[in-house]
Amino acid sequence: MRLKNYLAGLGLLALALSGCVTVPPPIATTQTLSGQEGAVVFKLITNGGSAWDPAETLSSVVLRREVPADAKRSPLDTVILSRTRERTQSTAVFSGMVLPGRYRIAQANGQAADTSYTFSLDGYGSFEVKSGAVSMLGTLLVQPLEGRRFVLGHVAPDAELRQTFDTLFPALAQQTRDQPVNSFEASPELTRRGLVAPVFRQLTTVFNGVQLQADGSVLAGSKMGRVLWRKAGERTWHRLQVDTWREVLSVRRYRDGLLAAGEEGLLRLSSDDGKSWQALTPPEAGLIALAEPLPNGKVLALVRHNTRWKAYLSDDLLTGHWRLVGSFEQERSFNALWQGATVLANGERSGVLMPNGELQMVDARSGTIERRSLGVTVFDAQVMPDGLLVVHGGTLTRSVLVSSDSGKTWTDLNTSRFLQNIAFASPTTAYAITPIEPGVFAGTYALMVSRDRAKTWQKAGELPSAAFGSTRQLWVDPSDGALLAFMSSGRVLRSSDEGKTWVRDL
Repeated sequence: MRLKNYLAGLGLLALALSGCVTVPPPIATTQTLSGQEGAVVFKLITNGGSAWDPAETLSSVVLRREVPADAKRSPLDTVILSRTRERTQSTAVFSGMVLPGRYRIAQANGQAADTSYTFSLDGYGSFEVKSGAVSMLGTLLVQPLEGRRFVLGHVAPDAELRQTFDTLFPALAQQTRDQPVNSFEASPELTRRGLVAPVFRQLTTVFNGVQLQADGSVLAGSKMGRVLWRKAGERTWHRLQVDTWREVLSVRRYRDGLLAAGEEGLLRLSSDDGKSWQALTPPEAGLIALAEPLPNGKVLALVRHNTRWKAYLSDDLLTGHWRLVGSFEQERSFNALWQGATVLANGERSGVLMPNGELQMVDARSGTIERRSLGVTVFDAQVMPDGLLVVHGGTLTRSVLVSSDSGKTWTDLNTSRFLQNIAFASPTTAYAITPIEPGVFAGTYALMVSRDRAKTWQKAGELPSAAFGSTRQLWVDPSDGALLAFMSSGRVLRSSDEGKTWVRDL
């Protein structure tokens, strides 16, 4: 199959506004079946890491009712289901009340920045919608390949999808409890898509919440329950699997084990190096963007439910008791409508940095939330192993801002607007992917080093990859001073000579 990047999504929107298609709203929490229609519910996960990956930008899925070849189609034969965005990040939940009939999923649509896109999903076969019944289609997986090709996978309706259904649509779940549900018609093609689904987990390329500790250990989460871990003193990277299809957004050491948190209230603890995972009680069934163990043994959780953020504290995760510290709204930037919020995990002072430059910092010691403004549009942010906060942002031009006091005060380093990635080895020494001699245009890029707090730069080495822009994040390994480049391909490259040579580390 080939991914098509065109304005079909806008065309479907125009059809919807003209009344030529049916656009039911997502099923509401109090909504039940009236007897004239059936309910359709499924998940969709896109396992890409490039600009082609829809993730949060995916907005709608088109269903087409099968009609006889000689029959004339009516506006009711095309249905557009919208996305429910309350508790997920890259995993999309679609639902709606649909008139009876046999349907196929035609395509998915979304918009990233100023680009609308669509891709075909006509590879799962047909399913029946019956009056007074639920059609639960399972989890649809999209695995991008090289270029614009992709492969489809399928996870049959399971206990995790049922839990999502019960949580999001409690009234409908109560009405249809113990009743049989419809799904895709069994076929050899659907069986093949089920067989390839577990393989997709091995192909994740997303690094969520990367944390480098002073001892050189590295932790990160990824899509479909994946966890990345490099232990202190080792060069081997471990890819672990949490028993979930939900995205892992935060991974931390907790009581000599691993604590993973993520979508839909995902909160799991492993005491055997990731071989098995124990489900813990989350503060709520929202998107847990961070579960940060504190020096005093408590845990701070930052949870988003739709556009509302909440901060919780737990004295002991194993008891399941949480107390609410406070809440605040998600904010957007008119200069970067596509940009999402960034979680800054910094121990007892962790918070959420909005794309409009507003920072909501939670002080776990005092149990308060402090709001500060950076005054810039935020494009990216990192927390260095020593606690230094680094933000890529700008107003008319881009620059780098740093804070050494957990976001209380900020310093603009006035770096080149063309700078792509930066990492600090010390308060004075920084490495960056930036132009050698920037002017009106960027010119040639290289791995550059500054030893005077980003005032002057000299070329140190070459780019981690020949593909410009493929480096997602740049870090300095605190255990040995080597550079680590986290790539969009899912690889990690290492340089022990300031970028003169790069070798694959993962």
